[in-house]
Amino acid sequence: LSRVVLMLVFLFLGMPVAFALGVAGAIGLYAYGGFDTVSGILGTVPYRSAAHYTLSTLPMFILMAQFVSVSGIVDDVFTAAQRWLQRLPGGLAITTIFAAAGMAAMSGSSTASAATLSTMAVPQMVKHGYSPRVATGVVTVAGTLAIMIPPSIAFVLYGIITETSIGRLLIAGIIPGILTAAVYCIGIMLWSRISPGSMPASTARFTFRQKVASLRNLWPFMILASIVIGSMYGGLATPTEAAAFGAFGSLVIPLAMGRMSFASFRTAVVLTMKSTTMIFAIIIGAMIFGYFLTITESTQRLIDYIAALEVNRWVIMLAIVAMYLVLGCIMDQVAIVLVTLPLVF
Repeated sequence: LSRVVLMLVFLFLGMPVAFALGVAGAIGLYAYGGFDTVSGILGTVPYRSAAHYTLSTLPMFILMAQFVSVSGIVDDVFTAAQRWLQRLPGGLAITTIFAAAGMAAMSGSSTASAATLSTMAVPQMVKHGYSPRVATGVVTVAGTLAIMIPPSIAFVLYGIITETSIGRLLIAGIIPGILTAAVYCIGIMLWSRISPGSMPASTARFTFRQKVASLRNLWPFMILASIVIGSMYGGLATPTEAAAFGAFGSLVIPLAMGRMSFASFRTAVVLTMKSTTMIFAIIIGAMIFGYFLTITESTQRLIDYIAALEVNRWVIMLAIVAMYLVLGCIMDQVAIVLVTLPLVF
């Protein structure tokens, strides 16, 4: 328990998640088994954690998301949704939900999706009379769709850690993702009725021809979504292969359209390297901390304690939800998945 508290202290002090996990785990290992235990684990865990073939799915999906972002394909999704939906009360907010679902289908990262939408949707909503509070709130919640709608980086990590089928996990996220997006849209429409003026209708007007014309720019998105989801659903490719196809397609299509310069290509690659390095560092730190929990049997003792409790299963589920609610305030989604799955799964 003291090591878990130490990790939380590191996080509150501003230490990066990867180092907070790794340092707290190393201190715990040293206290439990001495220098030999620490040196043995630190000498093997970093390579064994990162040198995993399935993990190559992550940088491919991230690269695909960056290519899509710098080439403006996501902007086309937002523009089309805006022209068709903005006349509704809360139309721009609903447009953001649709754009977030499209971004989710091409990025797999809630962080990347929220970051992209914040530069695109928030200024538009504020410009049309939305309060900054409403605009940022909509973007924040819409960005989380990427954790369910494939290709989801969280699902990939979940499948690797629990040794379950990544392809089936990704496909299983489609219906919950669509339902969640629909519920968000219904919530926005109810919000606009309960609080009139908080989400004004846009004053812009588009002809039917202009609306139809905006749909013509969606073919890159449809092709990429078909490559990734269709190849996995049809059994034509593994998730790793689908990720590689998606990354390749997200490069070739903008090049063919003349929407990919060398500067934007370089930006996408550099951002991909930064994101990949961050995720892999968290994986390594979480594995070090996980070894500490395993050696000390902390996880197993906690599981046995929970199993012995004479409470309804929904109480346990409520406790798990509360735990994720708290962790979500201080940790990245990747770190949360890696730290909690050995217990929750």
